[in-house]
Amino acid sequence: MDIKKLFGKKVKERRTNLRLTQEQLAEKAGISPKSLSQIELGNNFISAENLDALCKALQVMPNQLFEFEDKKSSAVDLEIIFSRLKSDSKLLEKIAKIIEIIE
Repeated sequence: MDIKKLFGKKVKERRTNLRLTQEQLAEKAGISPKSLSQIELGNNFISAENLDALCKALQVMPNQLFEFEDKKSSAVDLEIIFSRLKSDSKLLEKIAKIIEIIE
């Protein structure tokens, strides 16, 4: 997936989490609803001038809109870790000791 689509997906995700319509967010950020729609679809990229306003309207730092972690791969990584823990009792004991020290 290209960066414009990933960025647009993050913007839309944050907007919906804040329960804002495209029109409401566009107004808060001072951009047109059509421009916001094109950004969310990944057809256009936001200008540097509008990025700051959009971030303020979304109540995020700019870097947060560029964090494109693949949730599926994270879940797979956790499954691998858990399966290794189940089969390696010595490793599990070491982790338990670390947790005891931290607590």
